[in-house]
Amino acid sequence: MSRLNRYGAFFGFFVAGFILAQVWDMPYRKLLKSIYLTDYGEHVFLCDNAMRQHFISKSRVVNEPNKANVNSLQSAEVGLLDCHEYDKFRKSLISFGLNENDLSEMGLKAIESSRTDLSTLVKQHEIRY
Repeated sequence: MSRLNRYGAFFGFFVAGFILAQVWDMPYRKLLKSIYLTDYGEHVFLCDNAMRQHFISKSRVVNEPNKANVNSLQSAEVGLLDCHEYDKFRKSLISFGLNENDLSEMGLKAIESSRTDLSTLVKQHEIRY
């Protein structure tokens, strides 16, 4: 094999490797998102509900401090453990290679897939007390 052919083959492998390195990330992240979408959606909903319940319970204690409302607040604080689990799961997905935009997209897809109309979508994000 001539020197020119060897350099041409090397250059061809280099270009192919460079192109592959640039595009392999997209299918890998897409696969991760499809695998973990349901689990991530569960964590998002559980944490969202825990934060909502905590906010409502805390508001009730401020406006009407009594034993029942204090007990409700304490229960809501225990429920915030769901947010801790969500945060751990989220960090593991980031360590697998997903980024903030991927996780935001997954959260929105989870909300969209479980909500059928606009009023239920609004209720998902609304805090009532």
